[in-house]
Amino acid sequence: MFVLDYLKSFFQNTSNKFYYLSLIKEEDNTFSIHGLWPQYSDNSYPTFCKPVNFDIQQLQDLLPELNKVWYSNRNDNNDFWKHEYEKHGSCVFTQITEKEYFEKTLQLYNQALSLGLPDKYYNKNTKKCLIPVDLNFKFINN
Repeated sequence: MFVLDYLKSFFQNTSNKFYYLSLIKEEDNTFSIHGLWPQYSDNSYPTFCKPVNFDIQQLQDLLPELNKVWYSNRNDNNDFWKHEYEKHGSCVFTQITEKEYFEKTLQLYNQALSLGLPDKYYNKNTKKCLIPVDLNFKFINN
C-alpha cells in the first residue's frame, strides 16, 4: 500500500516529470514492450514534440531483440517503432538519439523483468503494466 500512496502523491504534482515503461501481457503470459513514454503526470503526457527522422538503419544491431520483445500485434514492426519514436521518443526529457531511446527501453525492460516489476504493476483489466521510471532512467520506488 505504501508504494501506491507514494505514487499517488508523486503523480498529483504535475511538475514531476517521469516516464512509464509500458508493457503488455501476451497470451503466453510473457511481457512485451509497448513503449517508453514521457509523462507530466499519471494521465498527462507530451506527444510529437519535435520533428525526428526515424531511421531503421540506426537500429540494425538491436533488431533481433526488438523483434523478440518490442513488436506490433497489428502492423509492421518498422511502422510501429517509427510511430513510438515519433510520438514518444521525440518528447524524451533529455537529449538522446534514436538508438539510445530504443537501447534504454530494452535495458529497462530487461531490468524490470529481472526485478519482477511486471507482476507488481500488472493491471489485469487492461493486461498492461505501467512501470514508473525517473528522469535518470531508474525505477521509481523499487
